[in-house]
Amino acid sequence: MATITKASKTSRLDMRMSDEQRLEIERAASIKGMSLTQWALQNLLAAARRDIQEETVTRLSMSAFEQFKAALDAGMPPEATALLDQKPVWE
Repeated sequence: MATITKASKTSRLDMRMSDEQRLEIERAASIKGMSLTQWALQNLLAAARRDIQEETVTRLSMSAFEQFKAALDAGMPPEATALLDQKPVWE
């Protein structure tokens, strides 16, 4: 028989909201058959993951990706190589 382990839930998040906002959230949770906490956590995590992905993932069209690969394969232009060969001003 498989053993299911639950993550320890020791952290809390308190939010201030209007009565109207709370009623609306409670209604949404009820519609989904979830507790207020379950609904809020599920939706907060989904929003957090979406926001993190939007800021950390770069999407390119196939055409743009092919151009990106070609630029990487082309190597550095002579000007960039010359800059790397210069002694830094802090030395």
